[in-house]
Amino acid sequence: MSVSAQQFKRIFLFNDFVQAQIKFRNHSVSVVSLNYDASNKTMLFRQGEEMMEMTNPAQVDTVIIGKRKFVPVGRGFYEVVCRKEGVVYIDWLLKDVNIGSKGALGTVTQGSVKNLQMSDLGLNGTEMYTPYERQKIGSTEVYRRKNDNTYYIKVEGKLEKVKSLKHLEKIFIGHKDEIRKFAKDHKIDMKDILDVFSILDYCMELEQ
Repeated sequence: MSVSAQQFKRIFLFNDFVQAQIKFRNHSVSVVSLNYDASNKTMLFRQGEEMMEMTNPAQVDTVIIGKRKFVPVGRGFYEVVCRKEGVVYIDWLLKDVNIGSKGALGTVTQGSVKNLQMSDLGLNGTEMYTPYERQKIGSTEVYRRKNDNTYYIKVEGKLEKVKSLKHLEKIFIGHKDEIRKFAKDHKIDMKDILDVFSILDYCMELEQ
């Protein structure tokens, strides 16, 4: 389905469309130029000069973009991240939050306002920037990109949802005090992906 005429906000996970492999359930493989819209949870690809939306995710087994792997879930995709203690599934959701203008912020200078690089998994939303299309029209608005991701881990064969420390305390109820102490000692921020990986590794290790 062509999406070139659609106007709603898109936030791409990668800086540009990149070559990727799509492995289908019928064992066929396609190589295309892909990017993931982490605001609307859709996989997009280029066909000639047009941007197209993948509308048949149920037929897909795996999407491999560089060293990163995605699997279809419903209408969207989860990123699959292999950790030492187990697999973590990321349901990406990125948002742009307007935090004011360059003139009002004082410490935000022209040099620090830039296009955000989204290929870094450790991005925690502390960088400020002006979207490229707004730079072109001379806007002074400054935005901060934040994630509102949901994570999933397998515990005793069941996929458990993790979005907050309370979710972890409920899943690993016998280790509630240890989890609280770890979170406090390491100043865990559940909006920082590396912090999330750190506490998930810790929790999964408790169950080994």
